[in-house]
Amino acid sequence: MDQAEQVAYSFRRRWPNGFSCPSCGYGAYYTITTRQLPLYECRLCGHQTSVTAGTVMAKTRTPLAKWAAAIELLASTNGVNAKQLAALVDVKHKTAWRMLRKFRQAIGEVEDAFKLQGTVHTGLHFLAPKYIFIFLPHRHYRCERVVSVSASVGRDGKPTALKLGFVPRDRLVRGYKEPTAHGKERILEEHVDPCADKHWLNSDRMHHSPLRDCLLEARGWMNRLFNGVGTKYLQSYLDEFCFRWNASAQGTSLREAWGKLCFQAG
Repeated sequence: MDQAEQVAYSFRRRWPNGFSCPSCGYGAYYTITTRQLPLYECRLCGHQTSVTAGTVMAKTRTPLAKWAAAIELLASTNGVNAKQLAALVDVKHKTAWRMLRKFRQAIGEVEDAFKLQGTVHTGLHFLAPKYIFIFLPHRHYRCERVVSVSASVGRDGKPTALKLGFVPRDRLVRGYKEPTAHGKERILEEHVDPCADKHWLNSDRMHHSPLRDCLLEARGWMNRLFNGVGTKYLQSYLDEFCFRWNASAQGTSLREAWGKLCFQAG
């Protein structure tokens, strides 16, 4: 696909129902072709935009074709790390890392806005890293890796929608097995719709719950692809796992889900 075809494809993905000015919503435009990517100027208000403006691809020098290749890789595989993306798309490792970071930031915004509905089970569990260094203080290690698992469940108790969240120290009681009252309130507020039927699982119930299996699946995914994930970016990777898991659970094509994510204007 050459540059012109890629621009035409991106235009259709960005405006599937025809051009709409981001500023005023008007549908008629002039095309300005003096730049590498065409600009579209609204005939009513004069606002100028492009197929990448306001999307994850905005303000980048990386060619549109490489972004398209990256999106295809993410949609057709179970995920890629920066080293793999750099080799497959033919960009520098730093560029690949930034591209993946932009994708995950967009996913984070989607996941933050999504709230679980219906009957929702929530609990805490420790997310052990791939390698446990015995010289780390055990209490510190446990605190750093506590994750909340929330899921809408069907009548059979199996999860139908999932949210995972890293739980910081100030939301946990001493010993790190349960949240403080404020911490519990914040976790439910961030992940669950106010009208949902909420059920909190204590550590014993959580250990035998399908929610624990979801977290172990997320851990295995992160370990296989990224050789483990540090605390700093843990939430971003948890969000990507949930994005993929929820798309699969809802029967949504990953190509459609990633395409919508990457071409929607923020």
